[in-house]
Amino acid sequence: MIIEIDPHAGPCPGVKRALRMAEEQLHQGESLVAVGPIIHNRSEMDRLSGLGLTTVDQITVQQGQTQVLQNRSVFIRSHGISKALFQTVEQESKRIVNGTCPVVQKIQQMIAEYHAEGYQIIIVGKPSHPEVLGLNGHCNNQAVLVQQETDIANVDTRKPSVLLSQTTIAQSTFFKMRDLLLQRMPNLIVKDTTCRQVNRRHENIRNFAKRVDVVLLVGGKQSSNTRVLYEKSRECNPNTHWIESAADLEPRWFSPDDHVGITGSASTPIWQLQQIQQCLENGSERSAA
Repeated sequence: MIIEIDPHAGPCPGVKRALRMAEEQLHQGESLVAVGPIIHNRSEMDRLSGLGLTTVDQITVQQGQTQVLQNRSVFIRSHGISKALFQTVEQESKRIVNGTCPVVQKIQQMIAEYHAEGYQIIIVGKPSHPEVLGLNGHCNNQAVLVQQETDIANVDTRKPSVLLSQTTIAQSTFFKMRDLLLQRMPNLIVKDTTCRQVNRRHENIRNFAKRVDVVLLVGGKQSSNTRVLYEKSRECNPNTHWIESAADLEPRWFSPDDHVGITGSASTPIWQLQQIQQCLENGSERSAA
């Protein structure tokens, strides 16, 4: 059996930056509270918890339960948060460690500026996604959220408008919504804010899936990014399996002569892929013996 780790796997730069910032604080003995999970990966969150990280549910804080934040350093994850929630955290905490992805910060600022000028903000994205909730919070939650063609009915086509997107939405989805809106709003301002790293990742995982026999995609079951990558991989290789850890491996998925490819989402650290590789290699050695 040949076992290979995808050379393009690993967290995106924004998530890597957030993890590095959190670890730096924790290694200094800092008492750190994260508003929402820093990464949608149970194993990685368990590791950070072992270093002393506490995680509080973002909705709980938004509803006014801020006791856990008081007199503590509070970490903002890469998704970012709304302007109102940021002000609440700032008031209640000792200080803020802002791990918001720089790309997301630029989009937040863009939305605030266009909103101040009277533009209707249209965001292509998943309404419940933390990043989208944060973006919407920079225009007083007045953005029109569109994810599919039927959502366009909610757009006021008479208003001057700007179209943006959640960074992790597939660029093809953004372009589809853009084209549909331009048919109705020829003066629409279009800002392609999809993440280039994510879009390259989609193409990379297709190529990787095509050249191996079995794909093991490692990522959290709550990660929308992982779900998209799983679908992209399965399109090219039906023998794609979505797992969270080595405990999910099934012997029936493999044959002795298989070329097995291990990859992960933007929420999966390389160390976890290496664990899966080691587990498979140990299993192959036992079978050979």
